[in-house]
Amino acid sequence: MGYSPTRIAVVFAFAPVALGVLVMAQPSLFVPWLGVTAGMVLLIVVDALLLPRAGSIDVERKLPGEVGVGARFQMLLTVTNAGGFGLSGRVYDIVPEQVDGPREALPFRVAPDEQETWTLEYVALDRGKHRFGDVTVVTPGPLRLMRRIQRVPAEGDVAVIPGVEILRSNELILKAARDADAGITRARGIGRGGEFESLAPYVPGDPPQSVDWKAYARTGQLAVKRYIPERRRHVMLACDAGRLMGTRVGGVRKVDLALEALTKLAAAALQRGDLVGLVIFDGAVQTLIPPRAGSGQLARLVRASLDVKPTHTETAFTNAFVRMNHALGRRSLVVLATDFDNEAQGWELQRSIAQISRKHVAIVAAMRDPVFHQTIAAEVHNVHDAYRQLASLTLLEERFTILSRIHGSGVHTIDAEPAELTGPLLNLYGKVVTSGKL
Repeated sequence: MGYSPTRIAVVFAFAPVALGVLVMAQPSLFVPWLGVTAGMVLLIVVDALLLPRAGSIDVERKLPGEVGVGARFQMLLTVTNAGGFGLSGRVYDIVPEQVDGPREALPFRVAPDEQETWTLEYVALDRGKHRFGDVTVVTPGPLRLMRRIQRVPAEGDVAVIPGVEILRSNELILKAARDADAGITRARGIGRGGEFESLAPYVPGDPPQSVDWKAYARTGQLAVKRYIPERRRHVMLACDAGRLMGTRVGGVRKVDLALEALTKLAAAALQRGDLVGLVIFDGAVQTLIPPRAGSGQLARLVRASLDVKPTHTETAFTNAFVRMNHALGRRSLVVLATDFDNEAQGWELQRSIAQISRKHVAIVAAMRDPVFHQTIAAEVHNVHDAYRQLASLTLLEERFTILSRIHGSGVHTIDAEPAELTGPLLNLYGKVVTSGKL
């Protein structure tokens, strides 16, 4: 808390100074100069004495507890006059850099025992818990010569978590499950593992080992066993949080967009009775949650990313996959969201995912930067534009080659821009889990 002269007081202070120069040339002006100076000092003292007392202003901040990355949210800021006189002034708030929104001072004028409330809209840019601190309130005196500057308690936190909206909406969970079905109602397989459902007439091409010879002995007709794939599958979601995944697409980091897509996949899988886990890693494993079922697991998976801080280190797949294998006691579906920008990284990814696919079914979701296709689609005006297009085409060709090799090794692959990843990922998940390979 402190006092400070206003601009008006500073301007008025020049009057005694100017008269002082005249007094030096004309001593007879000393008495008028002394009167002006004394009057100015008196006015400043009176204005200072009439300033609002400390504690006469209360500020309350209301924030949502949790919001999604890139989501808009509202904050209510209320100024209450707890004194006996009308107050006016400005409120200065310090908004965290991870939040985009208004930062200008808020003018107010409130009568005794009344309040003024602002509804301010912000956009959460980065994952994490962000704190709004105390506010600074500046209130001038009635003569506008002095002002009181005081810090008023108004702390508040908002947790920014990718995909957190799904925890508050059953409709979003059901939509994710429907998208995962992708038109496939109940997959029935011939000669596959799972729960036996019925017999079906034999048709050429059915595996001979699937023929039910007891049924043939009874009816004289060849029939094969039809199965429903097992429902309680184990699904491990793996999110790369390394250097490349820290770049922004449309103002949001790739890793946060990946976590949002994986959250919807987790909701769909849990809704269908699967056990779901999560590992987030960069150069080291940041968090690992073993696969479990139940509604509480979705909340654990969603909030697990809250404390994962960006380190901008290179991704190390080997250590993360070793830790993940230890957490998986049986054959599982491993879904990896990642990205790479050169052939060396692609080779490491290919080698690491090949080890995983020996025991598990794997999906690699590669998050392609939109700048590639934007550059290729842009008009060429000079040599620099031509080189940019050539570089983009070269990188896309390398990317296609690497993903083709990974796909050729039996791993399912997706190459999509970050904002468009959710749909293809849910669709592919639905096809994989109903294929009977788990």
